[in-house]
Amino acid sequence: MAQLGISLIVTSYQSQRVILVRSSDNKLETKLKAFPRPMGLYADENRITLGTLNQVIDFQRTPNGYADVINGDLDSYEELPKKLQDNELRDIAKFREEWDEQVQSVKAADSLFIERATLSTGMINIHDICWGNDGLWVVNSMFSCLSKLSPDHSFVAAWVPSFISDLKPENRCHLNGMALLDGVPRYATAFSESDTAEGWREELGEKGVLIDVVENKVIKSGISMPHSPRCHAGKVYYCASGDGDIHVYDPKLGTSRVLCELQGFTRGMTFFGDLMLVGTSTLRKSEEHIRFKANPRLLDGQSECAVWLVNVSTGEVIGNLTFSGEVKQIYDIAVVPNSIKPELFQSSDALSSHIFEFCRG
Repeated sequence: MAQLGISLIVTSYQSQRVILVRSSDNKLETKLKAFPRPMGLYADENRITLGTLNQVIDFQRTPNGYADVINGDLDSYEELPKKLQDNELRDIAKFREEWDEQVQSVKAADSLFIERATLSTGMINIHDICWGNDGLWVVNSMFSCLSKLSPDHSFVAAWVPSFISDLKPENRCHLNGMALLDGVPRYATAFSESDTAEGWREELGEKGVLIDVVENKVIKSGISMPHSPRCHAGKVYYCASGDGDIHVYDPKLGTSRVLCELQGFTRGMTFFGDLMLVGTSTLRKSEEHIRFKANPRLLDGQSECAVWLVNVSTGEVIGNLTFSGEVKQIYDIAVVPNSIKPELFQSSDALSSHIFEFCRG
């Protein structure tokens, strides 16, 4: 990744962690950040946006704040103005320890992203998210719609599948995936065409669909638990998660084929040039909540929690990064360009109150 000048962000809702996959001394390293149920991701050179349990959090790259830390302006906590120290409001010993650790962490990084804005949505079961021409789009699984966000509302229901008759918090079809094309939503995935409360649960692994959002019609059915549709080079790629496959759909021909098979429940996809990055999660037959008809090769310990690098032209697997320990499930993956070792701070982090990025009016 260092040669490509990129780093990765991975969400794992099961472990409630956001994972930074970075380069350090020509080796890969991971850094885990705690968030409540992190799911959908968007990233570009200057922004990282994250969907969580009941909020969307927007992080912005802060070059001036990063420079302040690198230049040593925050090395001495005692030299800060007294009001910025606020010693009476916190456990100062613990705070100072966190402060010093975070200063060193930023100095070891090559970029810094700071929480800039947060919108509270309620528990709408946010899945895929993406910035488009007219703002931020999210997949609102609970209300079975694609939504835009506003500080005035929990959400704005901007598109509803043709088979959904009413907006209710019933997760009727498990709408989960969204692909933008030319800045607007173009494709979506759902587990079924159910119009009853959690009706998709009765059809797991059998009735998944790929939907043309503009035409508002199903263009591919019978997909095993589809996720993560993405537009790339005139094609639509998506995960047939229950089979552990990646499919590619040709809109001109109306045909779909298997691009590759991976060792796990495929979910989370992004591209960097001709390279595809795909996440897989583990499945075990013994787990009680596994009630769907998954491909047998994914069960009995044969699946992995990993990020796979795939040649998009041939479907050849180039390599993979496997996670162990508490991380078992991956939801989404995003590339951070022009940064091989980013640092990410929430508003609750010790250093965040002392990082400023401003302009003159």
